[in-house]
Amino acid sequence: MEARITVKGQITLPKALRDAMHLKTGDKVLFEPLEDGTYVIKPRTTDVKSLKGCVNYQGTPKTLEEMNAAIEQEARTNL
Repeated sequence: MEARITVKGQITLPKALRDAMHLKTGDKVLFEPLEDGTYVIKPRTTDVKSLKGCVNYQGTPKTLEEMNAAIEQEARTNL
């Protein structure tokens, strides 16, 4: 596969590559250099720790045991 660089320095990843990497519009990719001078393109993932505080839970705090019990109950319901 190949891509062309525009005058703005942009490239369009071929659709087959985007599909294989499960990339969609707006996703970010990383270009990681290898020792031999080549690069690997990887989807940029979000570190879970960076999501802390994104969801504001308003209820009573739950213990780990309560959360695990709720997960098990829901799993039984959906089997």
